[in-house]
Amino acid sequence: MITRKMRLSMAMLTIAASVLTTGNIKADEKDTTNETNTATESKYANKAVADIYSTTTLNIRKKGSINAKIVGKMKKGNIATVLKKGSEWSKVRSGNVTGYVKNQYLVFGDEIENFAKQNVKKVAKVQTETLRVRKKASTDSKIVTLVSEDDKLKVKKQTNDWAKVKVDGQTGYVSKDYAKVTYSFGKAKSMKQIQAEQEAKEAKKRAEEAARSKSENESVSTTSSGHTSDDGTTSGSTTGSTQTTKKASVSVSSSGSSATGSRIASYAQQFVGNPYRYGGNSLTNGIDCSGFTQQIMAKFGYSISRTSSSQSGDGRAVSTSNLRAGDLVFYGDGGSIDHVALYIGGGQVVHASNSAPYPRGGIKISNVNYRTPICARRIIG
Repeated sequence: MITRKMRLSMAMLTIAASVLTTGNIKADEKDTTNETNTATESKYANKAVADIYSTTTLNIRKKGSINAKIVGKMKKGNIATVLKKGSEWSKVRSGNVTGYVKNQYLVFGDEIENFAKQNVKKVAKVQTETLRVRKKASTDSKIVTLVSEDDKLKVKKQTNDWAKVKVDGQTGYVSKDYAKVTYSFGKAKSMKQIQAEQEAKEAKKRAEEAARSKSENESVSTTSSGHTSDDGTTSGSTTGSTQTTKKASVSVSSSGSSATGSRIASYAQQFVGNPYRYGGNSLTNGIDCSGFTQQIMAKFGYSISRTSSSQSGDGRAVSTSNLRAGDLVFYGDGGSIDHVALYIGGGQVVHASNSAPYPRGGIKISNVNYRTPICARRIIG
């Protein structure tokens, strides 16, 4: 009897221990889940994201009323810090804009992660001074281009170790050891910013139209001269016809080069307003003067040197009084070249500059004589 009681006691202890152990495991699992949820919540605590159609914008108003002044706008996926959440309107801060937004157009807190997965693109932020973008996801693969620290590259897809990105129209891979992949929420823009951007676009459009008009006029002028003989009279004889044909052939070649230069000039101007970065190679996120001209020329199949002093030996020399769109213009001090710009026609150049006026340290358009040119080179034709 005593032996039987001892066996029963041992069995009950074993069952109790099992129950206690099982209970602890479940408790631990529950704690882990809570920790994960807490981490997600804390990541987006006091945050809100604009949930609207991609073709519209969300107004940020000075007060919580549809009649209040609009102080800024948010696009779909833009993120803001919630300063005060109300029942209908919330006071938020996004970028340099602070104001009120209707709650019905916002996603708050722990709902943001799921929203972002479906609606927000990812970017890879470069975390080293210079990062190689490779053709394939391998350190042995060919280098497509170089990017600079803090550049943000659009992510097309990713693995554990590599991210496929898009840089200046090209695709390649960057190692995630040197680039952090995050959501590209973006931030609101003030009405002043929006107005300034609109004015810049209009100025760019006018510059493109002026360059195109100048190129067309030069083409018409050159073509007309092709039908005139060397003595200035219209050819009528067989010999004259031969001269005319030969002249017209030269005209077509010259006109073709001019058209290419005009296309290069138009392409280059779309980057006006983007930042300057010494040693940078990104047309959108930061580049210096010679990097700018090198990247622009490469887009059209022309390979030139990397530094301004080296580029002054590329192509062939042309007079600074006989420039045409697509020519490179060089500047310096005491005969030493320290800057290069791309001539776009109409007495203007586009260049990546680190000096005022606005945009300070950015790609901008200037008068060709804003500094005295030292020389010019023609890469095209």
